[in-house]
Amino acid sequence: MRIPKVLVTGFEPFDNSSFNISQKLVSEIESLEFNNLEMNTKILTVDEAGSKKVSELILVEDFDFILHLGYSNMAQKIHLESRAVNKINMRIEDNSGREIKEGSIITKDTEEYISTVDFGIFSQCLNENFLISSDAGTFVCNETYFRTLNTIYETNIRDRFNKLLPCMFVHLPSENIISISEQLQLVLEILNLVSDKKIIEVVAAIIRNEQGEILVAKRDSNQPHPGKWEFPGGKLEKNEDQIDGLKREIFEELKINIEISSFCGEVQHLYSEYYVILKAIYAKITKNSPPMELNVHDEVLWVEVENLSKFDWLEANKKLVNIIQNQS
Repeated sequence: MRIPKVLVTGFEPFDNSSFNISQKLVSEIESLEFNNLEMNTKILTVDEAGSKKVSELILVEDFDFILHLGYSNMAQKIHLESRAVNKINMRIEDNSGREIKEGSIITKDTEEYISTVDFGIFSQCLNENFLISSDAGTFVCNETYFRTLNTIYETNIRDRFNKLLPCMFVHLPSENIISISEQLQLVLEILNLVSDKKIIEVVAAIIRNEQGEILVAKRDSNQPHPGKWEFPGGKLEKNEDQIDGLKREIFEELKINIEISSFCGEVQHLYSEYYVILKAIYAKITKNSPPMELNVHDEVLWVEVENLSKFDWLEANKKLVNIIQNQS
């Protein structure tokens, strides 16, 4: 799977100004080296052509995150814009001399589009210099945002995880309010939170007993997603064979030895923290195995296949339940 491909845009100066902080931040980003993503940047013209540029580009290039940056002379903080509206009402001319009053960006379209980024990821990670806003204005910034989201929604553009392409707009205040270096750090944090999803390869054992029941386990309070049910297993170590890794994980978690029966299936799921590739393998407990002990689970149960869907599963494991029940 490719590393994330990101596009960050800023705008040229407008309203007779010689400077636009979004253009400056894009320049700062261009000077940095990114090992964990492929960075692309673009400075947009402040006119109708500029507002259409990215909506046209994403039809021919694959991206994993679109981050629009723009300047607001009204902002006292960094505004994370959660929506774009189908409205244009210019208090000044754009750089082409266009000045529209009380118009629609795209006629006969929806009234608004919501950002394809989950803003919940920002709630505990960013600082007092930012706020979440639902008002991106009615000038070219909002127009650009609306056109990009329109293309994403209408043509169903997806990222490398097959999720609707993440896109958001950030309005920046003057550097006299928040320094460029502070704004850059926050923009880099946004890039990290949205695009830097770790890909984790996980194996799970679908352990059957002689009655055909399957072993399920409840995660304890010290694990992520406590209280959720799962099929026992865990992350593979670097360059570790799937079978060897599964046997190791099962012994670490349950102190039992297993023997492999057959491959069950593979599922993929994007959590807020990471992307999981989960491979499931049918197995059974060996005759000379030590007795079972619980090291990372509160409870284990032997469950008939038809009753598996009754449990509160970890999301990726929930997808496995459908595979197992269809196979049975």
